[in-house]
Amino acid sequence: MNASVQACRFPFFKALGAAVLALSFQVGAVAQELSDWAKVQASGVLTVAVYNYLAPYSDQGKGIDVDIARALATRLGLGLKVRAFTEDEEFGDDLRNMVWGGHYLAGGPADILMHAPVDAYIMQKEDKVLFFSPYTRDDIYVARNTKKLPTLDSLASFSEAGNKIGAEAAALPSIMLAGADGAAYANNLVNFKTPKEAVDAMVSGELVAVMATRAELEWALHQHPDRKADFYVSKVPHNSLPPKGWAVGMATKKTNKELAEKLTVAMNELKESGELEKIFAKYGVKYMRP
Repeated sequence: MNASVQACRFPFFKALGAAVLALSFQVGAVAQELSDWAKVQASGVLTVAVYNYLAPYSDQGKGIDVDIARALATRLGLGLKVRAFTEDEEFGDDLRNMVWGGHYLAGGPADILMHAPVDAYIMQKEDKVLFFSPYTRDDIYVARNTKKLPTLDSLASFSEAGNKIGAEAAALPSIMLAGADGAAYANNLVNFKTPKEAVDAMVSGELVAVMATRAELEWALHQHPDRKADFYVSKVPHNSLPPKGWAVGMATKKTNKELAEKLTVAMNELKESGELEKIFAKYGVKYMRP
């Protein structure tokens, strides 16, 4: 994850001393109050944390994850409060700030965090968090201009002069392309601020391909309906990446088991009714079961 500027790291805040500790204690009290399903139900509102800069899933409080959260809250008879936040340096920091501990500047934790990887290693490591109800799967794909690259059986094409491939700076696809096969593709790698910017550059002819998650690529190409037929999205032909991607679900505080159970039932209803698939389709993304 990209590092974000965190105000609490500035030297100024070291001078807050006891005031910070007192406020942190208050945050802990709020987190404890919201950990019970009965309290959430009584409040009438489900507070959901979503990432900024994670389009099409979430950005500035909008996207697939937000629509899913709203549908879940509706099925539970609750209103929805969205807390959009910028990722910290480590995923564990996001869990502490948004799931179980809260942040002395942002307040207590949300009831749930959307787009949490449901991974055995992470689940074992983060013992204060309950990961549950995977609702889709993320994976790394390549979008390519089929007129310039009719086939893509390996990444060798991106070692050839002129075959530029774009990726989000510091993200997994960029790191993989920079180092794979003895850095054979590094000279043709062009980094962008976001996957969408990379796709826009591909559509304009600056690149022949872009590597990102499948959802990011499909959504970005969905913004160019008149050119979409010129491009094809396929799996990365390389064994450096997980062949089946990774499951994505929700996270809540370990003690919120009843809330997790209620949300799991609601999520299953969204899957079976077809509503979940329609939410993905709204953003031009094919729904993939986890």
